Amino acid sequence: MESAIKQLLVILTPLLFVANLVQSFFYLPEADRREGGGHMPHWFYYTLLFLFFGAMMFALLASSLPFMWVAVELTTLVSAPLIAYHRDKGSLEAMWKYLLICSIGIALALFGTMLVLHAQSTGSARWYMAGFAFVLAGYGTKMGLAPFHTWLPDAHSEAPAPVSALLSGALLNCSFFAIVRFREMMPDAAAPFCDNAMLALGILSVAVGSVFMVRQTDFKRLLAYSSVEHMGLIIVLFSLCPSGRLAGLALLAHIVAHSLTKTLLFQTAGNLLLAFRTRAVSVVQGLGVSMKGHAMLWMAGLILICGMPPSVLFLSELALVFSASVWGSATILALLFVVFAAMMKVGLSMTMGRPIASHEPLPKRLVVMPAILLVVLILAGIYICACAALEIS
Repeated sequence: MESAIKQLLVILTPLLFVANLVQSFFYLPEADRREGGGHMPHWFYYTLLFLFFGAMMFALLASSLPFMWVAVELTTLVSAPLIAYHRDKGSLEAMWKYLLICSIGIALALFGTMLVLHAQSTGSARWYMAGFAFVLAGYGTKMGLAPFHTWLPDAHSEAPAPVSALLSGALLNCSFFAIVRFREMMPDAAAPFCDNAMLALGILSVAVGSVFMVRQTDFKRLLAYSSVEHMGLIIVLFSLCPSGRLAGLALLAHIVAHSLTKTLLFQTAGNLLLAFRTRAVSVVQGLGVSMKGHAMLWMAGLILICGMPPSVLFLSELALVFSASVWGSATILALLFVVFAAMMKVGLSMTMGRPIASHEPLPKRLVVMPAILLVVLILAGIYICACAALEIS
């Protein structure tokens, strides 16, 4: 499984980087013109963006566990200034919160790495389990798993839209891959402990994400808590991989679909922020009248991220339900219903009715990349659903 996930992420991460690099070319000039105030020089932004991409690829391709740890720590150092692009109070607070919490997580991961390396020399299953517990807590912090997720809503909501999309769509996957590498090293005696720990944290993350999405008043924070939820689903799927091939295929599909859909949503949310200069759901109303193109992108993205057909996430979540135990399936289905209700409440509130606030028109180039992503996601979903139907028949 490790090899398949690595190959997938080595292809997916550059694609996400290019999509958000292109969106940055369109987004930043408009953001600077409309928002005013101080901001990071563009040459410094793009330098950090390329370093961020390089650090993520280093984490995926690192030949050893210590090198991987260095790479994940490097992603923290080079991405933190990107969060504070606007240099205002909110973004600076989010940056320091991100640095503090993720540094603690990385320290735990380093201790866990040392324990696992010690376990390799002793062969003790208890040392393996102790090491994995620290690794799961450490890299789980960077992955956004509850209860270590507290940096994520602030960072995702305060960062520029292309950076938010990279954090959610690419960085979280790299942190997940670190957990995958350690899990593949575990001996059979430690495997049940590792899988049960991942299952428990995954369900907790889905629960926390769903609870905080209810009555959410900030549409970018809504997407941030959606990332917490989907990272929970991904780690649950991975914990179920030993039980059958279905969970493994669903895991790969879920990673790709979540990354692309969340990129579409964060880019669209960034455009709405430029148009209305607020992240408040109560102000951004009547998009179906005032901004029809963005209303379509926003609602389509929310429907896809909730796992409604023809979303690929529908099949991956269905596979999760079939692979999990009865109590696990029932719990996840109930939580997914809460997520769907919360997302649709916000989506319908923002797109239906009459506008209550004026907005500044946006250049058409800002919708190019989200529109391309939407077409790709819909075509991929239709194709995979058709293939699944033929396989069943």
